[in-house]
Amino acid sequence: MQEEKHAKVSVCVVTYNQRKYIRQCLQSIVDQEANFDFEVIIGDDCSTDGTRSIVMEFAEKYPDVVKPIYHTINVGATKNLLTVHSAACGNYIAHMDGDDYMLPGKLQLQVDGLEKNPDCTICFHEMKRFDQKNERFLVLASKNIPVKSDIRFLLMNISVFTHSGKMYRAECRNGLELVPDELIDCYLHVHHALRGNILFLNKPLGVYRLNVGMATDKKDTRNTIHKIPAPGLLEWCIDAIEYAGRSGIDAGLINQSKAMAYFGYSYSHLMAKDFKGFRLLINKSYETAKLSNIQFLFKFFSNAPILLFLLVRLRAGLREIIYRDTH
Repeated sequence: MQEEKHAKVSVCVVTYNQRKYIRQCLQSIVDQEANFDFEVIIGDDCSTDGTRSIVMEFAEKYPDVVKPIYHTINVGATKNLLTVHSAACGNYIAHMDGDDYMLPGKLQLQVDGLEKNPDCTICFHEMKRFDQKNERFLVLASKNIPVKSDIRFLLMNISVFTHSGKMYRAECRNGLELVPDELIDCYLHVHHALRGNILFLNKPLGVYRLNVGMATDKKDTRNTIHKIPAPGLLEWCIDAIEYAGRSGIDAGLINQSKAMAYFGYSYSHLMAKDFKGFRLLINKSYETAKLSNIQFLFKFFSNAPILLFLLVRLRAGLREIIYRDTH
């Protein structure tokens, strides 16, 4: 009797009504070349647009690799995610949203990185950003993420890491506090980073599609990459930060992290030209904790948001030119 292979890596994919993207996502995973076995667990949250038929096609074509979970009712993003990750059998778990996709070498490089760095519980990598509306890759300046960091860095840069660029050790699932009715990726990032360091690979090993998932407000139909964040995202982000506080992180850092979160969302509202939302959030950021000269300048110009918007756009344009000329 042939011994059943054990998957070293479980790739956990969550999808709902992503017919346009799920084929590329799944194909990019099964095409990965690695010196270990891996499985693909995909949770389809009762899609109605034909997504499920594509998932079934891959499950039939790759029966030893693709393991679908078909929800018979719509259970929501949080339960779908937790169900899929709970079913993972690998030593390492890589998350993928159904509208993103992998680039060659991703799984092998992340496993190699974690095995060489036993102090790290998470491995992220750089992601290419694809503007789906205008069908173009964006040229963005580097965020200067250190090769190794920890929970303190994560809390002050909680929106920097992309969920589809993440792999973590399976044992980090243990001990997860009862989660809110809805959660976003940063809640899980915090839980995993409380248990070890963070490894970052400064190489694009995946593609993130902008403005096609749950991160933006569906009411904002403008053809722009700068859209108003979806309602509730900021509150869920604050939930994640408070979870870190309940887990023993000092109150001063928690307040700074909250202030940074409010500041980051104020920036998003500014660039989306939601000036009312910008004012509200920059004031809340400044009241929560004093961070930097940039925060002070945003607060100072909060009564002249159009001028600030133009200045930020000019600065971003200059940074993009410099980055393009040096890479």
